[in-house]
Amino acid sequence: MKDRSIPQFLLLDVLEHIEDDVGFLKLMRQKLVPGGKILLTVPAFQVLWSSEDEAAGHYRRYTARQAEEAALKAGFTVLYSNYFFGFLFLPILFVRVGLEKIGVLKRREKRTDEEKKEIEKKQFQEQRGLVRVVLSVLEKWELHRLAKKRRVCFGSSIICILEKCSRK
Repeated sequence: MKDRSIPQFLLLDVLEHIEDDVGFLKLMRQKLVPGGKILLTVPAFQVLWSSEDEAAGHYRRYTARQAEEAALKAGFTVLYSNYFFGFLFLPILFVRVGLEKIGVLKRREKRTDEEKKEIEKKQFQEQRGLVRVVLSVLEKWELHRLAKKRRVCFGSSIICILEKCSRK
């Protein structure tokens, strides 16, 4: 991949896996054409950290400000930044973090292979009935807010659109 040859990158839940996030963004910046863009998503809020993050190989979770600061240090202009999946914040906090801390839910590394498979099966199975209706309403409401560029104060993830600026 030559420098200044790529018009855009999608970094969807990638940056949290890289120890030197700013260094990686600088490398991506080198590869972008002038005015090139990155669509970036990262997990939000260290308070949501659980053994699932450790098992996934995450180094960190971000606040919107931290994600923006990393981008600015790497020489990008932040065109857009916002939280999303706000409706997942409390379930993750209570179930994944809270139940793990009080010992009701085993830490990921202490689960048997059967327990891991059962949890993954439940996480990725299609929701039905009232749960699906509620999730659908919440998703549509959030998409509407994001499309209108309304500021969202919290969520389980962050989205940023970065542009390679001419300075640096």
